[in-house]
Amino acid sequence: MNYELINSIACGLIALWALWCVLSGKVRDGILGKLIYSAIAISGFVVVNREQNIFIGPTAAGLTLHVSLALAGARHIFMVTYWQRVKAWLCRMLNCEHCMGCEKTKAPDKTNQPKL
Repeated sequence: MNYELINSIACGLIALWALWCVLSGKVRDGILGKLIYSAIAISGFVVVNREQNIFIGPTAAGLTLHVSLALAGARHIFMVTYWQRVKAWLCRMLNCEHCMGCEKTKAPDKTNQPKL
């Protein structure tokens, strides 16, 4: 894989993430946020579809920026869409102290000792 292909894939993912943020009802960033995500989506699609210029190619710093922004977008989609279910599953499996007060995740007490 060369830098141009990695850069195009990362910019495509960034554009898809921004488009998802604009169209999803789960992302509540207001009108200004939707405008910012729209600008990101449009510029990402332009970068993917533009003609490669011989003088301005992707550098290591630009490539790192695009890949990290694409990963941040993937994390954002995961946190908005799936995190609550994953967190509930983790609390049920691990019996963590954070969820000990929650009735949905609490396992039945099998000891006959009185609770304090």
